[in-house]
Amino acid sequence: MIYFISDYHFYHALALFRSRTQFRDVGEMNNYIVSRHNSVVKEDDTIYILGDVIVCDEVELKNCLKDTLGKMAGHKHLILGNHDYLFRDNPDFLTYFESVQESKTFKINSHWVQLYHYPVLGWYRKYKGGIHIYGHMHDDNKTPESKIMSGYANAVNVSVEVVDYKPVSFDKILQIIKSRKIIIKEHLI
Repeated sequence: MIYFISDYHFYHALALFRSRTQFRDVGEMNNYIVSRHNSVVKEDDTIYILGDVIVCDEVELKNCLKDTLGKMAGHKHLILGNHDYLFRDNPDFLTYFESVQESKTFKINSHWVQLYHYPVLGWYRKYKGGIHIYGHMHDDNKTPESKIMSGYANAVNVSVEVVDYKPVSFDKILQIIKSRKIIIKEHLI
């Protein structure tokens, strides 16, 4: 099974004030996110994390990763987010991922999919059923960007706050799109 999620923001205290006020502290937040991840992702599954994995001091990184990503199931692939660049060359960070990329465009069954941390206005085969999966926006539906993106049925935000802190399967992505009344064209090229 293939899953997608974005914006774990492990150890990011500021996230508690912005969009995660239900948690008392980062420890509670981290444990909840790890638990939700493991409730759906199994060891043989593939998980694309669309950026912003962890926000901590580099001297604490190794232990912080061990207590979060180290406890999470699945074959992890990272699409870099703005908070990941600090660690993009750090061997402790890279150990947890089978691949690290800026973006990824690939086909799942007959569907073209483009992954990027940020929402983009143009993606591969946008008007021919291509799907854009992104994060970064969290649950903010008041920004001009989020209002623009809501006009595209085949663009799906997988920030943790939007997807109830659980990775979303590709089948669920298709359900979300279909619920928006779009017909996905089954083009192979």
